[in-house]
Amino acid sequence: MKKKTAEYFSKHQGSILKYLLGAIMLLFIGILITVYFVAKQANPIFLDEKGRPINAQAGNPQY
Repeated sequence: MKKKTAEYFSKHQGSILKYLLGAIMLLFIGILITVYFVAKQANPIFLDEKGRPINAQAGNPQY
């Protein structure tokens, strides 16, 4: 049983690796796309040091 399994993996090693790496790449790209859309929908409220909301629409940074 072990010999048949080892022979199968040794004969198909390149194709198995291609499919595995392709699946990992697709998963990574899917995660990136999901994070992009979730971050785009987020509406964060930035707070100053005292916990008051900062007016991000004003355009003047407070340094």
